[in-house]
Amino acid sequence: MIEINLVDEAGALSAVEHTRLKSFIIDHCLCTSEELARLKSVRVRDDGASGYLGYWSAKYLRVGADVRNVQAVIVLNSHYLLTVEQMEKTLAHEFGHHWTLSYLMDRHEMIGWFNERVPWLYYRIRGLSPSNFDKDYSKGWSYCDKEVLAEDYKHRFSPYTGTHRMQNLIGNPTTEVREYIWALGKPYWY
Repeated sequence: MIEINLVDEAGALSAVEHTRLKSFIIDHCLCTSEELARLKSVRVRDDGASGYLGYWSAKYLRVGADVRNVQAVIVLNSHYLLTVEQMEKTLAHEFGHHWTLSYLMDRHEMIGWFNERVPWLYYRIRGLSPSNFDKDYSKGWSYCDKEVLAEDYKHRFSPYTGTHRMQNLIGNPTTEVREYIWALGKPYWY
């Protein structure tokens, strides 16, 4: 079994909280050994008043249209995230980036995560207007298609179902959106 490598650089977690956070994704969210193998570590650090609660980043090798050797890191900023519940909520969102973006790059030939929009099918089933939403933060955080997708993952595949940060803007994700996200990671032979 693959475990999450959780590193508490800030010394923010007790032993019980460390164990709880380390097992959160595996026990309470949609995940498989395939994307867990691509997650190098989850790091809890005090990044100060940076403006972000957390982020996902990845290094990978691109050979033609193939993405290989994805190694991702999720950072949780303990400056803002003061409780394990707050860390879980942010981790669910950041793991949503991990699930969706690593599969979009691997199986749908997306070239990096801010170089292009998520597939038009997602825009259609989510009801996103290309004139209002974009591939990056040029229209604001709430209007980045990858942030909507990560919030959709959090809402549909974690215990934090009532906390979609774009709910007032675009509503909650439908069952069709849930199926789209799930299908990103289904085996080719399914």
